[in-house]
Amino acid sequence: MDCKNCINNRCFLNKYCLPDWLGYAQHQKISKFYSSDKTIFSAGDLVRGIYIVCSGKAKVLLADNLGNNKVGNNIIRIAGNGQILGHRGFSEDMIYPITAETLAESEISYLSNEDFFKLVMENKDLAFHMMMFFADELLRSEQKLSLLKYLSPIEKVVIALLSIIQAFGFSDEETKKIDLGMNFNDFASFAKISKSKLESVITSLCKDKVIDRVKGDIFLLNMPELRKLSMLEASY
Repeated sequence: MDCKNCINNRCFLNKYCLPDWLGYAQHQKISKFYSSDKTIFSAGDLVRGIYIVCSGKAKVLLADNLGNNKVGNNIIRIAGNGQILGHRGFSEDMIYPITAETLAESEISYLSNEDFFKLVMENKDLAFHMMMFFADELLRSEQKLSLLKYLSPIEKVVIALLSIIQAFGFSDEETKKIDLGMNFNDFASFAKISKSKLESVITSLCKDKVIDRVKGDIFLLNMPELRKLSMLEASY
């Protein structure tokens, strides 16, 4: 995807870089196409740059202390068009504590640390955006960590649904068909509940006419009510 002619208005480079620096990003970035369920980077890898989802969907999985991805509920974040991957590796050690994998066919662009930092230093709007982005990410992580043990199954599913809508949007705006971008096993992992409990909550939300489910598709019926059910409402 060409940065200068990019129509993805969710891309932070597209929104916050000056035109000349978009050309620089286009020249310096490396783009690669991935099929579904492919690893973008792994826990334990050195952080050599950042990744941008030009198109497609990805999930971020937390590793254990040995650097292995856990078998259980380990999806901690999802990312869609224009969103960044790999920033959680920025630290003194510069080693990824997480793994990123594609959820669908995706075009992923890579910028080296040197090029990314140069863009941040030369584009003040981008620098401000990244500062706010990191602050927001930290706040959400702290909120979820502190509240997770107190959340009901419904609240966990609602928070997951709001996150999915924020990351992926709707595959049909008119009908408000939610672009889940993942199977129900991944959905349950992301919501931090069992698949059977997820099915039960989905049935309950359908009964209350908050959402509707037609075969494997989920449609949003009442966004205000969905937000109301979330203890983290202010974050979405």
